[in-house]
Amino acid sequence: MYKFIRKSGAAALAAAMVLNSTVIVSAANADAAVFEFEDAVIDGDITVESDAGASGGSYLKMTESGTITLTVSVSAADLYELKIYAGGIGSAKQQNISVNGTPLGSLAVPASEGFEEIVIPSVKLNAGDNTLVIEKSWGWTNFDYLTVETASLPEITASQTTPCDPLATAETRSLMNYLSEVYGNHIISGQQEIYNYGPHDFEYEFEYLEDLTGHMPAIRGFDFGNFCCPAFGSDDGSTDRVIDWVKNRNGIATSSFHLNVPTVMENYTIGDRIDFSATTYSQNTDFSPSKVVEEGTKENLYYMQALETLAAEFGKLQDEGIPVIWRPLHEAEGGGGETASWFWWGREGSQAYKDLWIFTYKTLTEDYGLHNLIWEWNSYDFSTSADWYPGDEYVDIIGYDKYSCTDWSTGSARLYHNDSPFSSTFYSIMQRYNNAKMVSMAENDCFSTLENITSEKAGWLYFCTWYDGGSSDNNFLTDPLFNTEQDTIDMYRSDYCITLDELPDDLYTRDIEAPPVTTTTNNGSTTTTTTTVTEPLDPTTQPAKVSKTPTGNVSIVLPEPSDKVYLQVEIPDDVSYANGGLGVSIELEGEYYWANIQWETRKTGDVEVDLAADLLNVSLGEEVVEDEAIIEAVKEALTKQTKFEGQVWYAADKANDPTDTDGVVITGAYIKKTDEDDIVYGDTNCDGDVNLADAVLIMQYTANPDTYGLGKEDGISEQGAKNADVTGNDGITNLDALTIQKFKLGLIEKLPE
Repeated sequence: MYKFIRKSGAAALAAAMVLNSTVIVSAANADAAVFEFEDAVIDGDITVESDAGASGGSYLKMTESGTITLTVSVSAADLYELKIYAGGIGSAKQQNISVNGTPLGSLAVPASEGFEEIVIPSVKLNAGDNTLVIEKSWGWTNFDYLTVETASLPEITASQTTPCDPLATAETRSLMNYLSEVYGNHIISGQQEIYNYGPHDFEYEFEYLEDLTGHMPAIRGFDFGNFCCPAFGSDDGSTDRVIDWVKNRNGIATSSFHLNVPTVMENYTIGDRIDFSATTYSQNTDFSPSKVVEEGTKENLYYMQALETLAAEFGKLQDEGIPVIWRPLHEAEGGGGETASWFWWGREGSQAYKDLWIFTYKTLTEDYGLHNLIWEWNSYDFSTSADWYPGDEYVDIIGYDKYSCTDWSTGSARLYHNDSPFSSTFYSIMQRYNNAKMVSMAENDCFSTLENITSEKAGWLYFCTWYDGGSSDNNFLTDPLFNTEQDTIDMYRSDYCITLDELPDDLYTRDIEAPPVTTTTNNGSTTTTTTTVTEPLDPTTQPAKVSKTPTGNVSIVLPEPSDKVYLQVEIPDDVSYANGGLGVSIELEGEYYWANIQWETRKTGDVEVDLAADLLNVSLGEEVVEDEAIIEAVKEALTKQTKFEGQVWYAADKANDPTDTDGVVITGAYIKKTDEDDIVYGDTNCDGDVNLADAVLIMQYTANPDTYGLGKEDGISEQGAKNADVTGNDGITNLDALTIQKFKLGLIEKLPE
């Protein structure tokens, strides 16, 4: 049972923090104060160098070690903007920076032969002296001077308030609208659940929060990596938990994707199940992210298996009207630059990563027709971070993963309590991407404190505290090293923080109009159209999901397996004939065969394609298969497929001369629901079971049709008559009763005989 406590005591803080309007902090000094780094206290491998081009004629040169300690004096306690003028020697560098003992994160220094301006938008300084420390992380950096002036913080807003997917579902648009409404006014609470087989159950963190604060987090974090892993994954119930969280509790779901891959791909055969220990999601693998986007590679086949499993689960959520804040391929840049990634998806640098992100986006949205996803991408705040950005058209929210209680500057992890709200990081990321996207704290150890977040105006959209890992250095929620009980109570009971009970009833039902879809023609002109769906002509049909692929073909996803597909094809008036194919990859005993099924038409309209009868050829690589056993196996497998690629091969005018095939297009597809789909052979009395009573009813029917005939009160119904004919469409006879008895005795394996 949920215990909700009315919130109070924080209204003054929330009212004082007006984040959705431009904030101009009253200036203690009108002009920026200048502090020369050569006046700092230095130790280690740092020297004072002369340069006529430097401010004051001198600068500091840091090489392999060292610490710079600079005293910064201001007349009033306030938020200040710091500008550091520095340059990385030879390449971009990062150093550790703190003010008054509170780390500000990593200082990203661009490569420069001179000195570049590095802006730290918002730092809280005390009246009088403050201590700024820059400590070597990567070293090899020149520092000239620092300016300090009262902060003039930008408006916290995002120009994008609808999903980047123009076909986003109504529920997804509604959730995105709510998030944009909250952004800059409140922070939404969130909590990541533990992984399967973790040190405690899935509800541990949530019960802790409810017992401690009286409230539950509004956002629950899930992970589909283990579930969808082709090497060892199994259903951990995450889909059911998402459904329960959203449908039954009116919560918000977010999900990451810690997808393991084989450590050594050379030793792995697609389809094999291997031990968890032979896999990893770290960069310590030869799994190539750049090969994922190359059709037919082992990496491509492996990743596509994972996405196929994932799409099935997200499809269930879409059918339930459930959107997900989807955060795959996170923290790609890792420690910064091109070569410091911690995960396999970033191990080959920013370009391969961006290609992988876009491939994932298009596969899920265009190929699988998933439009219930709000796409969240992780950024860091390095000078190189934007190099990893996939682009506005593929991202909805930008997340930052805040682990501020771990310091790696000594080469090994050093833990301490640090409740800085990282306001400078928030504003820096917001401005780095032109204020286009909402910025969240997508993962965190310490979510800071209510007072720090509000006083420093750190307008994070939401926080999502990571789960308790079971030891003193990773119990992120319950260990006071990260979050004290009082800080948690203050946050969850405040008016500024939104909890589960405060989410609106119309969270998923707001009437948000779908945006127009913009398409670009081959000659470069742009046409804007509204979203339309081509409906099958026959109301008894079931539409397939049809979307354009990056190669210009169409992806066709059937609602269920079928032996026939009906294409909707449009051809120009001057074209009298066109043909094409449906293509599909089929796995047989570890080999992947490509099946081509031909379709043809002489006019615009519906084209019936019999998957087995119209099978044109089967190939393995470049070789056409002639083995009859394989071909028959492919024909049988075709009826179990749901995903095909549609193509146009040839078009001819009325004189049978070839024409440009660009004018012939596949606009839709569907399968037909036939009467036979409703037949349960042998179930004569339609009670849902096949047993002796069904055989008895048939014998009664044949012996006494006046009492047990079609439509009689005690007789056989119209549906029962269809079910009863199990011997070959010859009507209902005693032979059908005998056949049902043979089936029940195990003398035949299935019905009809």
